[in-house]
Amino acid sequence: MKQTLLSATLDNGVVLLGESLPGLESVAVAFHAPAGAVHDGPGRCGLATLSGEMMLRGAGRRSSREIVEALEGAGVQWSQSVSASHVSFAGAMVARQLPEALPIYADILRRPRLAADELENARQMVLQNLAGTEDDPAHRTLSALRQLHYPSPWGMPSEGISAEVEPLDLQAVRSFVAAHVRPGGAIIAIAGRIDWDDFVHRVAALFGDWEPGAPPPVRPGTRGPRVRHVPHDSQQTHMALAWSAPPYRSDESYEATAGLAILGGGTSARLFTEVRERRGLCYSVSAGYQTLRDHAAAVCHAGTTAARAQETLDVILAEIGRLPGTITAEELDRVKARAKSGLVMQQESSAARAGALARQWYHLGGVRTLAEELDRYDRLTVGSIEAWLAANPVRDLSVVSLGREPLEVPHALSA
Repeated sequence: MKQTLLSATLDNGVVLLGESLPGLESVAVAFHAPAGAVHDGPGRCGLATLSGEMMLRGAGRRSSREIVEALEGAGVQWSQSVSASHVSFAGAMVARQLPEALPIYADILRRPRLAADELENARQMVLQNLAGTEDDPAHRTLSALRQLHYPSPWGMPSEGISAEVEPLDLQAVRSFVAAHVRPGGAIIAIAGRIDWDDFVHRVAALFGDWEPGAPPPVRPGTRGPRVRHVPHDSQQTHMALAWSAPPYRSDESYEATAGLAILGGGTSARLFTEVRERRGLCYSVSAGYQTLRDHAAAVCHAGTTAARAQETLDVILAEIGRLPGTITAEELDRVKARAKSGLVMQQESSAARAGALARQWYHLGGVRTLAEELDRYDRLTVGSIEAWLAANPVRDLSVVSLGREPLEVPHALSA
């Protein structure tokens, strides 16, 4: 499949990325500013999320309602999110509507009103979202695991912490946006039926005079203890485990992700088959790969009854330990087929491709073609995965349990 990947950089540092997908009628554009949750600061977890919400509540000449009406009037399917590294605004639309949508996003990024009368409504939106996630035991368990496993502030929840969102004031939001929503490190990615030269011209006119500057660097702190129990009065127990893996930019990440997919990446994976289906120990179990730019982890999660929690953990640990030396060609073939199918189907979505372009640039400083990605999966072998597993045994395991009683974790794995 022939791909047309394009890139340009404005003088102020904004990176433009594009992929022409002429078979589509749509276009999707994603704006990523380097104002993610790692910049929240001590005692202000959730500041980036509150700031992102405020940026949508009035920008340029438009009020909050007028922004929504303008986007939806142009047929834009819009979204906003905050990750550890970025605040992101995205929109998918019929290609001819792009010239109408771009100036709206330029106002959101460059001229947000950050009005005092919008602060409480924005805060309540963030707090309501937090209330929903804080009632979800699986989410609480995985959030606690990230805080343990990654060095601060990389493990802090991007959605925030209610007690730290409540006292945030307007000056904190305005200072955050001024310091971190900057062109240095910003990425604008577009995919679909595009006219690249016209897109670059329009974006340069809208963003070219944005004052250069990059956000302050992140100062890494310490990580949490290896094992933590979160008391929760319930008949259920949730557990989550993590150990270090190579980040996405490393070639070894392919071996790591394949090994984890064999372990717990679906209903044909070992954890599902052994822990859930054969032994009936839990109602949910999985394993997967999570990556930041400089840190990555293998993560397992299971939900079960309190009575069977310790046995569930013991069997999960046994399956993790059994993986090296036992991988079969059939298992690897299934993993390859799923991964390659996902990559190919991604080409049919302009929104998926715009997001993928931005993520790859952030992690790699470049964009891999579909052919390069497929070739890397083709080069995976049982031997290459086994060699990686042998050279990287599970150690320094982080474990979080949520329920009535703590679980016993072998000291050799968590020390």
